[in-house]
Amino acid sequence: MGEDSMGDAMVRRTDVYQDLASVRAAVADFIPLFDDDNVISVTSRPGARRPLKDHVGWLPEDVRERDFHVINPEFRGTAIEELLGGLPFEFGRTRLMRMAKKSCLSIHWDTSLRYHYAIVTNPACYLVFMDGEVGHFRHIPADGYLYRMDARLTHTAINASRDARIHLVICDARDEWLRDGRPEVYAGLRASR
Repeated sequence: MGEDSMGDAMVRRTDVYQDLASVRAAVADFIPLFDDDNVISVTSRPGARRPLKDHVGWLPEDVRERDFHVINPEFRGTAIEELLGGLPFEFGRTRLMRMAKKSCLSIHWDTSLRYHYAIVTNPACYLVFMDGEVGHFRHIPADGYLYRMDARLTHTAINASRDARIHLVICDARDEWLRDGRPEVYAGLRASR
């Protein structure tokens, strides 16, 4: 699928770079920790009972992305902590997210900007943004760069390949200044906080 101006506005490469081999090495030990929810929390809230699973899904109304500012001990001293420490913005909830082969997420919207760092992917993995009834496909390559995604817009993710996809997904902690970016046609969809 070719890229287009709408897709470019929704996902764009940043100047943030981290050596892909070092990130893959940091993640290798955690692959067995993925379970049915396919998410491992890199950051958690102070005092979380299960830091590696601290709110892997939708956030309750009283919880904000910025509450997830503790880098879990398992990720300290790794290339992932180095990447988080070099960000030009304040990070919030950060997760390793695995998408199973031949799978698709429900169409949804989020309340923060998201940054994707592709760790394991292939050309059959896409983020799809909805513009009315038209979907705009964007592939995030595993090239060592962090990609900014306007997740407030209605979207889904598709893995149309025969292999799992793994992204590091970083939420911008400055979610309180963002406004809902959904098109009116999707006003009834539930937010994925």
